[in-house]
Amino acid sequence: MKTQEAVLCNPEEIPDLEGMLFVRIADILIRMLKAPLIAVSLLLTVVLPVHSFGATLRIVEFTVYPDGTTHVSQEALANPQDPEITVELFGNAIENFVAQDQDGLLLSYVINGNTAKVDTFGATSITVGYDSYDLVTKQGKIWTFKVDSPVGYSLVLPENTVIVGMTSIPDSVVTVDEQPRLSLMSGPNAIDYFFGVTGKGAIVENLIEDVSEMVNKLDSRGVTTSQIKEKLDDAKRAFEGKKYDVAESLANEAKSLAEAADNSIKTNTTATNPITYFSSNIVGIATSIAAIGGAITTITLIAKRAKGAVKKTLNPLLEKDAESENIDAEDAISSQQMRDDDKQLVDFLVNNGGQAFERDLRKKFLLPRTTMWRAVKRLERQGIIEIEKKDFQNLVKLKKREEGQ
Repeated sequence: MKTQEAVLCNPEEIPDLEGMLFVRIADILIRMLKAPLIAVSLLLTVVLPVHSFGATLRIVEFTVYPDGTTHVSQEALANPQDPEITVELFGNAIENFVAQDQDGLLLSYVINGNTAKVDTFGATSITVGYDSYDLVTKQGKIWTFKVDSPVGYSLVLPENTVIVGMTSIPDSVVTVDEQPRLSLMSGPNAIDYFFGVTGKGAIVENLIEDVSEMVNKLDSRGVTTSQIKEKLDDAKRAFEGKKYDVAESLANEAKSLAEAADNSIKTNTTATNPITYFSSNIVGIATSIAAIGGAITTITLIAKRAKGAVKKTLNPLLEKDAESENIDAEDAISSQQMRDDDKQLVDFLVNNGGQAFERDLRKKFLLPRTTMWRAVKRLERQGIIEIEKKDFQNLVKLKKREEGQ
């Protein structure tokens, strides 16, 4: 039996007919036409699959933290008529994922590997943020950020990082609050960096290292340095707390104490009575003078008799020694897998007679003290150079190969 819609009319509206039911035939016909359309729509919704459309990526930002974790922020355009879009993620280890529309409303999502399907709910722009744990690797003291982005992106590195290499040239590099901020083009890129200090921090760090060397020399001479060390330890603690002005003041106080102790030693040495010294060592001095005189006479006779023979013997040896040093340096370079900047440093030593003070190397290559010291120690570990102390300075020398090697 068909159900019909009927209306009980008010007798006041139809004065001549009371209590009569009027069947609304027009409404029945409209409902009969709508029913098949609704059924077809429900059938299509169940049978046909829901398509996911790829997002059009617009903005990508990477922020690297000191422990290597990278926070990624991506903004993509979306078609409000699409039920969901697919967003390609950077990395496979993803955590703390959040998806929002242009108004900041949270959206539902499903992550599968390095992709995320986000329900649009009519959004025109979608922003996702998450932490990725496999974009940064570490080998020794060198950290490497590596990514392949389909669009240009910005990169923020941790505070006090020094960039030592990258595979592509950035559009711009600025430093804000001691954090390098780079703008890079699309495509694969790898950026190598390590943690150091720059600016005021680098100056204070070099000052503390200088005072530490002075204290070590005073200790080797048996001088009491407890007061100097106390000031130096205070300076180091202030430096670690990034209180560079306080650290500089304390380090200068320690330096003044160390210089005063060193001058005191020199004064005591100069104050020794020369008459007492000569009187107590007269026999030894006379013996030394006699031995030196005899040696000079012997050398003079030998030189007169064999001047030509000496020249013929020494000249080939000197030439051979010079050639040997150059060959040793070239063999050391070829046998080691060195960085380009290390090779430049070795080439400079070869052309400079095989040695140079560390201070001169810093001036030549315009590098801070800590960076040059790491490069020198790296070459020393590879057996290419050796470091000697000379006149309170570090003398860097190419290491000669031993015979039979």
